[in-house]
Amino acid sequence: MNPENSEFYEFGEFKLDAVERVLTRDGERVPLTPKVFDLLLLLIESNGHVVEKEKLMNEVWPDTFVEEGNLTQNISVLRKALGDTTDGRQYIQTIPRRGYRFNGRIRLVTDDSEALIVEERTRSTIIIDENKDGADLTTMSAEIPGRSARTWSRALVTTGAALSILVLGGVIWTFSRRAEPSTPPARIKSIAVLPFKPLSNEGREEYLELGIADALTTRLSSIRQILVRPTSSVRKFAGTNYDPIVAGRELKTDAVIDGSIQRLGDRLRINVQLIRISDGSVLWGYHCDDLCTDLFTAQDSISENVARSLALTLSDVEGQALTKRYTTNSEALRDYLNARYYYGRRTKDAATKTVEYLQKALALDPQFALAYAALSEAYASTAFLHVLNSDDAMHKAKIAADEALKIDPSLAEAHSAAGFVKLTYEWDWNAADREFRRALELNPNESVIHDEYATLLEVLGHTDAAISEVDKARELDPLSLLISRNQGRAYYYARRYDRAIQIWQETAEMDRTFPAVNNWLTWVYEADGRYKEAIDSHLKQEALFGMNAQSLQQLRETYDSEGWKSYWEKDLELHEGQMRDSLSDRYEIVQLYRRLGRSDDAFKWLNKACDERSVWLIWLKVDPGLDGLRSDPRFEQLLKRVGLAG
Repeated sequence: MNPENSEFYEFGEFKLDAVERVLTRDGERVPLTPKVFDLLLLLIESNGHVVEKEKLMNEVWPDTFVEEGNLTQNISVLRKALGDTTDGRQYIQTIPRRGYRFNGRIRLVTDDSEALIVEERTRSTIIIDENKDGADLTTMSAEIPGRSARTWSRALVTTGAALSILVLGGVIWTFSRRAEPSTPPARIKSIAVLPFKPLSNEGREEYLELGIADALTTRLSSIRQILVRPTSSVRKFAGTNYDPIVAGRELKTDAVIDGSIQRLGDRLRINVQLIRISDGSVLWGYHCDDLCTDLFTAQDSISENVARSLALTLSDVEGQALTKRYTTNSEALRDYLNARYYYGRRTKDAATKTVEYLQKALALDPQFALAYAALSEAYASTAFLHVLNSDDAMHKAKIAADEALKIDPSLAEAHSAAGFVKLTYEWDWNAADREFRRALELNPNESVIHDEYATLLEVLGHTDAAISEVDKARELDPLSLLISRNQGRAYYYARRYDRAIQIWQETAEMDRTFPAVNNWLTWVYEADGRYKEAIDSHLKQEALFGMNAQSLQQLRETYDSEGWKSYWEKDLELHEGQMRDSLSDRYEIVQLYRRLGRSDDAFKWLNKACDERSVWLIWLKVDPGLDGLRSDPRFEQLLKRVGLAG
């Protein structure tokens, strides 16, 4: 086509430029993915005739395996983009058991020439054609056979009919040409399963929206050829009307699985599509409506077809893991998904609910190994969040991890849970190392395992190896607040304070309501001699934990007028009542006393923490905050008790 000439299709308030591949409404561009645009163009070029489903799939997805659900999903997207005609009809009409047709008046516009009505096919014109009664010559068609798969029918009502045929012939040839395929897109190497969106607020179950994404993530993570972002990375998109392309770019993945779900009584309505981020193309789609009563079957189908659409060759082990059902009890699965929904919130109340839902799931299915592994993690979180006494919580975490391993020794999550218990509770470094290494053999792309293994290397003083491992975890899960925090922690314990500060500042930017990062910034600023900034971070932490404005003002004024030591004396005074709580943070109390130079009190609380097997004691060997106590013989005795001497 001569670039100086332009041809457009107009219908309603829309104008479609097939050469530039642009659709506008009243001059404003309407964003369409390439595949959706192809569907619209093909339907318009078919000039009101029915286009069979098979033909649509073959022409829009040539040489690619797709299911009918993929077509249905793209048609749905197209309908939403177009809306209805001025008289309330849909532009895209479904012809049951056959396909679709464009249902509107189309005009072909060539530069400044007269607009030519190409075709209008509606239900009324079909009746007119069939009855031959009162037909409008401008809408009657004479079908012109052709060798192209896209045949055209048109009505010619001008005196220059022959000339019009020639003009239209050139236009038709131009628009019916498909663009030559460009260089094949790169293979998909990384994906994320985004939280499912609700089809409507009626009967909405928020836990299911994130839960099914988490379940699919677990299954797809068994494929070693692709990197699957963990649920912790996508959680931020839950309950939001996110753009899947924008989300994929933020997650730094090649593709995303975007879906919607709704429960209607005992049925589920599920729509899923696999979208390439680079060009927005839909690689595969899945639609499940009236016949979808089994969430297990839906997960099987989605997992298998995603792997197939990515042209992955799976090993026998990967193939089995992809469709592995960790439970066959639907109610147990429901409770498990509820637990996963709460686990990621990392609050005391959420930790309690997580444990409760997992206990319910295991009561329904005592062989649910994945739920036991999750229960072990949940109990560990109750120790770190001071919901339960550390010794009590970690003992329960050990029982759950052991049970998971007994039921399914091939479960990476079970070995990871066992390794974390060995690390934080039993202080058995060699056993922890074996469990983490085995977990990584089973699932080398699981960020949490790399993060926990980094913690083991960290506490043993292998700082370079720890940094390498946690950097890998951050690469796998770039949006995780916890992994970001732990990455900074590795640099802090390596005494690389500038880098630790940089990472924790980035973490704070990700979520300013994340209190843990301010605590760590307090410590690193103190270690680096930046006391004013340490105080600022500590006050932010106290505010996030609920300290009232009057107490915050007292602390600020104390530091401004009396300095560092007086500030911590005032802080001790404000928290003295909390120190009598059996669930108080023993390690934080130790830090408070050593800042005041009260070594005897610091060792008293360190020994108390050791008696209770506090999960925080594993960092005794490397914590810069304890440097002032290391020369005391009592410190070496503590290291021996924890197994870190020498």
